[in-house]
Amino acid sequence: MEESQELALTQLRKSVEKLSSSTEGYEKPTLMRFLVARSMDPVKAAKMFVDWQKWRASMVPPNGIPESEVTDELEFRKICLQGPTNSGHPLVLVITSKHFPSKDQVNFKKFVVYVLDKTIASGIKGNEVGDEKLVAVIDLANITYKNVDARGLITAFQFLQSYYPERLAKCYLLHMPGFFVTVWKFVCRFLEKATQEKIVIVTGGEELKKFEEEIGAEALPEEYGGRAKLTAIQDVLLPQSAPVTLTNNNSQTFSISRLQNLSISHFFFLTTATMATFTHQTPKTHFLSRLPLRARPRHFSARVKMSLQESAPSLAVVGVTGAVGQEFLSVLSDRDFPYSSVKMLASKRSAGKRVAFDGREYTVEELTAESFDGVDIALFSAGGSISKEFGPLAAEKGTIVVDNSSAFRMVDGVPLVIPEVNPEAMKGIKVGMGKGALIANPNCSTIICLMAVTPLHHHAKVKRMVVSTYQAASGAGAAAMEELVQQTREVLEGKPPTCNIFGQQYAFNLFSHNAPILDNGYNEEEMKLVKETRKIWNDTEVKVTATCIRVPVMRAHAESVNLQFENPLDENTAREILKKAPGVYIIDDRASNTFPTPLYVSNKDDVAVGRIRRDVSQDGNFGLDIFVCGDQIRKGAALNAVQIAEMLL
Repeated sequence: MEESQELALTQLRKSVEKLSSSTEGYEKPTLMRFLVARSMDPVKAAKMFVDWQKWRASMVPPNGIPESEVTDELEFRKICLQGPTNSGHPLVLVITSKHFPSKDQVNFKKFVVYVLDKTIASGIKGNEVGDEKLVAVIDLANITYKNVDARGLITAFQFLQSYYPERLAKCYLLHMPGFFVTVWKFVCRFLEKATQEKIVIVTGGEELKKFEEEIGAEALPEEYGGRAKLTAIQDVLLPQSAPVTLTNNNSQTFSISRLQNLSISHFFFLTTATMATFTHQTPKTHFLSRLPLRARPRHFSARVKMSLQESAPSLAVVGVTGAVGQEFLSVLSDRDFPYSSVKMLASKRSAGKRVAFDGREYTVEELTAESFDGVDIALFSAGGSISKEFGPLAAEKGTIVVDNSSAFRMVDGVPLVIPEVNPEAMKGIKVGMGKGALIANPNCSTIICLMAVTPLHHHAKVKRMVVSTYQAASGAGAAAMEELVQQTREVLEGKPPTCNIFGQQYAFNLFSHNAPILDNGYNEEEMKLVKETRKIWNDTEVKVTATCIRVPVMRAHAESVNLQFENPLDENTAREILKKAPGVYIIDDRASNTFPTPLYVSNKDDVAVGRIRRDVSQDGNFGLDIFVCGDQIRKGAALNAVQIAEMLL
């Protein structure tokens, strides 16, 4: 074995030289990390090594990230440095409930580097060997959609699997909430097998016992059942004689806190940001009942007491096994929507499946005409044909139907509602009045667009609106999201992509929206935006045109909107209006070139707007351009429907 390792090391060094770099000064333990990460393939390991060298040189200054540059992040005291564990590795504890997305992403990345470097540095005894590792504990108690940081997800993957091979000994996830379980399973598809094997979801019982044994009472804080005191990372003082060489042992010396940071940073990103980008569902919940927390976890039992009430309305969720159906459940749970009972309804094919909601498991029932007996509110997301068949039947039985399909949107007498925009359209429809009703949820692109544009319309009256949409895979359903992931892996592996949903390559590509093309040359998606805007605004004269594009993004839409007004509206006034608009927030930092992105708004309730500027093709202040992003599954579908349901109470 030793002989084969030496041969691999020799081949790696030669391959690095062919790439115009050098391994001089790097000891065997450092180089072996890259070989192990690439299954002992010297050529692949050499490329990884050279990429790492270049990345380190561009990312981190020679003496590491000084504490003075990350004081804003340190202020929240969300990272604790403990240890060593029973295995001898330093322990970094991430308290995610204290984390909120940073406004300055560059500075946040510096903070991640600071954390990882200091953690690794704390575990070095004497001189750095090169194979030092760390243990991470991520406490997910009280994490919510409000403080999930999705922007770091991609960075996390790059950090862990490209730049910090074999630095992580183990990562424990504690107090995993229901919405994160399925997200984590989805994310694991992007992780190499070796990485997945180092991640442990602690759920109690034997896993909890093993966790306590591996960490050890001397490293585990009192709040988690150990004997140690919680110590914020900035309160830990390292000995001055702990330099670490990050380029090579013969040239530049770096502060030890630098190199190993990235392992942790990766996982800090993964656990706080990961949960954002993907479809959120509510499978089994995981809690460590024996681990008291500094911030008390939001146990589902408490939430059930708040939302499960005898006097509350009875609910039904139609299409519960789909992406939006699952999001219905998570939004209902997140918002503590009151209910006395809930029916989980789907097709005959899905009947019998088990669905978790608010800490309980329910059996999915087949949707039939009798399903709505005694149901007050039904949330539908099962496609237009199902809605047309069962929506009116439910309404006849006294159920108020909130439908997410296009079946009833343009039907006269059926309200088409965005609660922040036209709540008056639902006037007179309430639970307890003994009458059923149909209420339509607008198309996702319409909701996201009008959340930002309507406040400006109320101020200056929009005459003409030109919209270009960049729409995510989630709009075509869970199967499309799955296919995007599958295609991405296939293309990267040099395989032909599987094209079952769209009939063409979606990964690393974009194309005109897949909705059917109409006689006028527009597709159905584009005409939805045109017609729905006029109905919601109750303005048949407003001119709207749209071009809808499908882009390889997982679950959030982006829209470029050009506006022409009847009355003047300058960009500064527009910003002030949007700052006060409900459900909208501004990301519009020209100096740092920071604006809304689909990744940033994924799993967020609010719609982000930026790139607010005067349209220079129009005279005076009669035109504006804005850029809008919103989560297609959440505000574009499930959240809007649940907000409508809240207005029925």
